[in-house]
Amino acid sequence: MKHVQREALQRFTDRGFDDVTVEEIADAAEVSAMSVYRWFGTKEALVIWDEFDPPILASVTERLTQGHPPLAAVRGALVALLDEVYDRERDLALARTQLIHREPALLAAATANGRALRDALTPVFAAHGQMTATRARVAATIATALLETAVDAWQREDGQRPLAELITESFAAIKGLS
Repeated sequence: MKHVQREALQRFTDRGFDDVTVEEIADAAEVSAMSVYRWFGTKEALVIWDEFDPPILASVTERLTQGHPPLAAVRGALVALLDEVYDRERDLALARTQLIHREPALLAAATANGRALRDALTPVFAAHGQMTATRARVAATIATALLETAVDAWQREDGQRPLAELITESFAAIKGLS
């Protein structure tokens, strides 16, 4: 799936999201268009898809089990994952993120993806944090907003600072706000 995404990102970056068809991407990746749709579902998902959410949720769950507060668990999980993944795939991730922020359809899909992460975090927080459903949803909403803030800063700064540093900075910025 990664090679299909790379082909898609290259074409979207060169020619624009609206000017590239799934069929062209499939041809370039030497797979069928049907396979692309089966793997990704939509053209937007070719850009939005990543493998990060399952390991983030697993790491958050582990950290909550160890007694970390919800936001600290998310921050720790993100920083640990990003130190590993973004060192290996920084350029691809930055190109992907910048494309998402340039294209309204992709930004809408990314926003929906962020909501899905929030919705996945909420029951994890509720189950491990001995908190009400409302408090768990608020914590999950804050966590995903802080992630979104860091990712937006990272792409605006053209990746000059490590994303893990921006995540740490975003999570620290809420201290004393309430």
